[in-house]
Amino acid sequence: MNFNKISEKVIYLSNKINQKNKKPNNYGTSHALYTSEIHMIEAISKHKSFNASELANIMGITNGAINQVANKLIKKGLVEPYRINDNKKDVYYQLTDQGKIANSAHKNYHKKQYNYMEEYIEGLSTEEIKTINHFLDELIDSWPPK
Repeated sequence: MNFNKISEKVIYLSNKINQKNKKPNNYGTSHALYTSEIHMIEAISKHKSFNASELANIMGITNGAINQVANKLIKKGLVEPYRINDNKKDVYYQLTDQGKIANSAHKNYHKKQYNYMEEYIEGLSTEEIKTINHFLDELIDSWPPK
């Protein structure tokens, strides 16, 4: 019985996230961005010295998906590719000024969206937080592979 209730809530949350991710949002630029696009902008901002393969690894997507999203962001003028020391193999990305605007707006969006959840978590005991993290780790590890 407990499993069914939790399972239903996980599925409900997953469906809610999937519905939200299907619609592009405006993050202060002239381009509406899909979740995959804004999250790549976020990853580039956080991991400035990562090449495309490393970005794919931390984002949990394929190199091909990185290239597809990167090309869309390049066309939108939010990201620029570059190489280091004539290394023709590894491609790196940096945010343009417009990409930085979108990243900042995305941070503010999450700050507002998660403010309640952050306050709730701050009120939990260490053991409760360990239990939640353990549950989430198990859920992630048992989720069907890509």
